[in-house]
Amino acid sequence: MRIPQALADVWQHEPEWLTVLPRLAEECAQQWAIRLEQPVDTPYSLVVPAGDVVLKLHAPSDVEAHFEADALATWAGNGAARLIARDEARHALLLERCVPGTRLWDAEADEAPVVSELIPRLQLEVAGDHRFPLLATEAGRWDAELPKWYAAGGRPFEKRILEHALDVYRTIDRSASVLVNQDLHGANILAAEREAWLVIDPKPLVGERELEASGLLRNTHDVSRWLDVLVELGFDRERARGWGVAHNLAWAWDERRGWLEQHVEEVRRILNAR
Repeated sequence: MRIPQALADVWQHEPEWLTVLPRLAEECAQQWAIRLEQPVDTPYSLVVPAGDVVLKLHAPSDVEAHFEADALATWAGNGAARLIARDEARHALLLERCVPGTRLWDAEADEAPVVSELIPRLQLEVAGDHRFPLLATEAGRWDAELPKWYAAGGRPFEKRILEHALDVYRTIDRSASVLVNQDLHGANILAAEREAWLVIDPKPLVGERELEASGLLRNTHDVSRWLDVLVELGFDRERARGWGVAHNLAWAWDERRGWLEQHVEEVRRILNAR
């Protein structure tokens, strides 16, 4: 099994996992009676097509990926790729294969109508006994950690950005119980046969629905247009912008590399958009 170079680069700090990864993939192939093809060249997990399915293996330390299977199981194929099987010990998922699998980013399609059709189907109210992490819990952690990261990084950006993010964390609606995706954008929406478009690779939390804006605002140069689109879906415009700033600023810190300049610039663009 060839390990894609991009994957090896991202997880070079976990050589033990990279070493056992080919064996884990073969064990999954035997367990689920699938014939593995060549891995997809992706950096964050091992993704291997196998006929009508895809095998996906996460690094054990990739905490944000731990609840992907739960989100897919909750959606049960309604607007998202189906979860077929999971092996929690190996951090492995067996997923529906999206064919042709063209990313929405790469298709000749307007992203806004596609996303607008998917979001209401994916944003489900969940019962209190769910397994998902809470946005309120994450916000509390970010509220405590962000000022420390800011000081450790030598105060590398305007303090008003930090203060805007902290205000969002501290005004969170703790009663909100919507299943939201931290990483919804056009690279994680693929063309398929069962439905025209299916969401993949969710990073779920339960909390305010406006968090869903984060990935969309991060991955566009036209923040204002996406804010308009989200308002049409019933989002509060300034709360959507607020989570675009607050969530993406938390994701702009890397424990090994410090503040990621490109991510901070994306946050600045979101805050300054009309």
